[in-house]
Amino acid sequence: MDQLGYKNNNTFNVIEWENEFSGGKVAGSNAYYTIFNHGGPHVDVPKHMNLSKGIDSYAVDAFIGPLKVIDASNYPLGRSIPLNEVLKHNINPGDIVLIYTGYKPPNKKDTPHRIALTKAAATYLAKLPVKAFGTDAFNVESDDNSTPVLSDSPVERAAPIHYAFLTRDIPIFEQLFNVKKLIAKQNMYFIGQPLNIKDGDGMIVRPVVLIY
Repeated sequence: MDQLGYKNNNTFNVIEWENEFSGGKVAGSNAYYTIFNHGGPHVDVPKHMNLSKGIDSYAVDAFIGPLKVIDASNYPLGRSIPLNEVLKHNINPGDIVLIYTGYKPPNKKDTPHRIALTKAAATYLAKLPVKAFGTDAFNVESDDNSTPVLSDSPVERAAPIHYAFLTRDIPIFEQLFNVKKLIAKQNMYFIGQPLNIKDGDGMIVRPVVLIY
C-alpha cells in the first residue's frame, strides 16, 4: 500500500508526569496519538474523494439515525447487491442503511475481496436520500467486478459507490464490526459520531446501535 502513501504506523506515546504537593505526590499520564483515520471502523465524508465538504461541515446529528440492515452475504463478490434487494427492506428517507457482507480480511499480500452495491442500488439510496450508508467490508467499493462504469467523472468511474453518496453529502461508514448481530432486528437507532476535525476527510468512530 506504499504507493498510496500508507507508510506510517499508528503510535501511542505516553507522557508520564509527577507533581509534589505538601501532602505527598500525585502522578499520572497524558499521551500523543498518531492514528490513520480510515483504519478500522470509520466514516468517509466528501473531502475523502476531493469533493470539498469536510467533516466539520456536518451537524452533530448527521451521523445518527434510525437503522436498517441488509444481509447481502449470499451475493457473489463484486458490485452484486441489486436494487430489488434494497427495495425489500422498507427503507425510508433519513434512515441509515448498513449492509452485512460477511467480509473476511485477507492476509497482508492479498487484495481485499468484497461484496458491494450495484451502481443502481447505490444511486437509489442516495437519491432517496438515506442519512448515511455503511458496510462491514474493507470499503463500499469492490475490485471484484470487471464491468466498467460509464461516466464523464473519473471519480465515479473509479469509485461509483463513494461517488453516489459523497456527491450528495451522505456519510459512508466502513469496516464496521458485529453487523451480523443486527440482521432481522427491528427498531434500531445508529450512533456513529466522529471527532469534529476541521477540513477532515474522515475519522475513526466507535459506533453504537440502540435496539428498543
